[in-house]
Amino acid sequence: MKQLNLSAIICSFLVGLSLVVSSVIISQSSDRELMKDGSKYKPLLSIGEAAEYLHIPESQVRAIISSEELMLRNGVDTSRLLFPIVRIGTDNFISTDGLQEWLKEPLKHRLQY
Repeated sequence: MKQLNLSAIICSFLVGLSLVVSSVIISQSSDRELMKDGSKYKPLLSIGEAAEYLHIPESQVRAIISSEELMLRNGVDTSRLLFPIVRIGTDNFISTDGLQEWLKEPLKHRLQY
């Protein structure tokens, strides 16, 4: 009888451990794991990757950034959401989450770049 109790305790422990491990694995994998195009989620994109994500030429992404920077320098009202550019040293990156939010703005106000 003691052998059965020990086996039951070991089995219960293994089942509990597997539940905990699987819960941790599931909680760490999120909806962001894969982007819609199947590529791995990246919090920051290069300008080229952002252009690819938006399906527009890289020159258009640079034009959007330049036009918004010009508006900022000229004191134009910037109450709307700006293109989510992050500067790290001399490199420019675009926030993936910010880009998704930014996409809603031109659609809402029918903005043209």
